[in-house]
Amino acid sequence: MAINRRNDQISSTPFKGANSLLLTGKETGSGMLSVNEITLEPGSKSDYYSLSNIEETLFVVDGSITFRLEDKKFVAYKGDCLFAKKSQGHGYENTGKSNAIIISMSPSIEVNKEIIDEPSFKNEKPEMGFFDRSKNEPYEFEPGIMRYDMVGDFMGAESTYFCELILEPGSVAPNHYHPKHEESMYCLESKLNCAYAEEDNISLNQGDMFTAEVAVRHGIFNDHKSVGKLLAIHSVLNPPPRVDVD
Repeated sequence: MAINRRNDQISSTPFKGANSLLLTGKETGSGMLSVNEITLEPGSKSDYYSLSNIEETLFVVDGSITFRLEDKKFVAYKGDCLFAKKSQGHGYENTGKSNAIIISMSPSIEVNKEIIDEPSFKNEKPEMGFFDRSKNEPYEFEPGIMRYDMVGDFMGAESTYFCELILEPGSVAPNHYHPKHEESMYCLESKLNCAYAEEDNISLNQGDMFTAEVAVRHGIFNDHKSVGKLLAIHSVLNPPPRVDVD
């Protein structure tokens, strides 16, 4: 699988005013993950729906999004993250004045979507299912690398671990492999570098998606002069089982 470059990503229109880029899925060779980047024009709105077989994570890359989760309706901003359990009703819309971007992720290549009736909404944030960046602080993962854990068992997930890594220039996340699951890594901001299998220095540009298969060596480092940001996406709970290697 390796790198799904920005210019090679498959584009589709899931609903009016929305454009979706396929980052990871069965079309890219994945057996465990579905990940898409969705750009929303002002006024665009998804159906209210649930996934009958799997959970879903929605991360705000840019702009502001009005989320609907069960009977709650609320505004989320850049860096916030919504988590919907299997069969839990949810939806999203761009109520801002400029384009907004989200990442959608499910830990399966088969996603069974069902459009459902909307309930009456309360304008408030839910107690569970929403990562509010303004109320959370990152922690040091490795020297020069800060991490936000956004979705995991602490959010009620059954098979999702979703986090953001912030890499200072010169920082290195150790090479490793996962014995039983894939990992997708999305270059969220600036540029980064990755190790993959026998290769030790593959460039990642903003918007590129890097996916490592089961038991394949990989790692991330920042060999540039600016801070880089990465989304690490797993189809298992935290902490994801891993084996460190050279």
